[in-house]
Amino acid sequence: MNKTDIKLRLVIFNILSKNEIKNKRIDYLLSDQSFFLCLDNNEISFIHNIIYGIIRNKSKLDFFISNFYDGNYKKLLIKYKIILRIGLYQILYVDSIPNYASVNSTVNLVKAIDKSKSNLINAIMRKFTLNNSFLHKPIDDISIEYSHPKWLLDKWSNSWSKSEIIDILRWNLLKPKVWFRVNSNKTSISEVLNILKEKKITYIFHDTLRVFFYCSNTQGVLKSHLMTDGYLSVQDPGNGLVVRLLNPKKSQIILDGCSAPGGKGIYINELTNGQANIDSYDNSIARLTKMKKRLELLNIKNIKCHIKDLEKDKVKYFENGLIDVPCTGTGVISKRVDLKWRRKLSDINEMALMQKNILSNISEYLKVGGSIVYSTCSIEKEENWDIINNFLNSNNNFKLDRAEKYIPKRYVDKNGCLSIFPPKDNMDGIFAARLTKNA
Repeated sequence: MNKTDIKLRLVIFNILSKNEIKNKRIDYLLSDQSFFLCLDNNEISFIHNIIYGIIRNKSKLDFFISNFYDGNYKKLLIKYKIILRIGLYQILYVDSIPNYASVNSTVNLVKAIDKSKSNLINAIMRKFTLNNSFLHKPIDDISIEYSHPKWLLDKWSNSWSKSEIIDILRWNLLKPKVWFRVNSNKTSISEVLNILKEKKITYIFHDTLRVFFYCSNTQGVLKSHLMTDGYLSVQDPGNGLVVRLLNPKKSQIILDGCSAPGGKGIYINELTNGQANIDSYDNSIARLTKMKKRLELLNIKNIKCHIKDLEKDKVKYFENGLIDVPCTGTGVISKRVDLKWRRKLSDINEMALMQKNILSNISEYLKVGGSIVYSTCSIEKEENWDIINNFLNSNNNFKLDRAEKYIPKRYVDKNGCLSIFPPKDNMDGIFAARLTKNA
């Protein structure tokens, strides 16, 4: 075990500690380049894979660790739990690392953090290696087997069958695809294909949204001129369907609400060939600053950014609008891996109140005859159809404009809304409804 191996595991330990102890989002931590100074791409990839894997499988790891820890596992300090998770994850899921190396690296890690616990950690790690069959035995409790909070599974049981729930649990444990969208204002699909072929990168385009694809070498594309020159954007096809549901037109005054970091607004701009007047609103200065940099890179001048609280602030009157409201994000757990551990049941009702307020406020500024699309990346009915149904019951000057008029029918639910169930549709969990103002 060399110094580099210890350094990598110390980075993993430090990031996981900040995530769990200081409650910092893992995607924010992994975007902090100070953790990765003097590391090459393979080392950074190793760190990312271990961290994501540990968070995805945390309940299962803790279940096995608690079985081999002689004491009350709940009272064990979190730093020792993190060290043991790092070690056990390698034994269970990283075939390229022999068990003895996983034991040695974990013992060396604890020596670098707290030598007094090295014998304890060593003993537990060796127990893991001697009980391989137990570690691969299925666990009856699916909240542990698939590492999701029990309250969430209990809630989902009111909406889906057990097999459907297991499908979504399995989906959330998979490493997600990174989808790219071709910017047709900058390039063409054929040009992008030629570049990918030159780089010997294989690709698969979405079967209905032909400007979206994923590929065999995500990092190669992310670090290529295709991104820096603005030829491609990272975007899930589900978000593309939301924009298609908006059906934006040239010369319209368009509202892009809760917009940062700008992916949907940029696609709206693309579909209108840069000839719509787009006002983008968000309440985060940091996110809007990031969005503005992206707009500058793409030389987009007709999207104007505004800092507003859309629950209460006034906005400009508009003809067509999209509000991608804050939500619990339960449709994107496969990508935001720590979200399932950060959320609690009460968050759903708190989010629903915010969503209701945003839709109510923004609808006041929609011109008669215009439309607004309400969207979330949640799969909770309280944040989706319940919001729309309650709004329509309280606002008889609005009606639902059925989604199949704008997007493929296979993505439309019985209520006429865009509704994506990830395991079935192979995309992020997305909901969206198009509402039209009649008077």
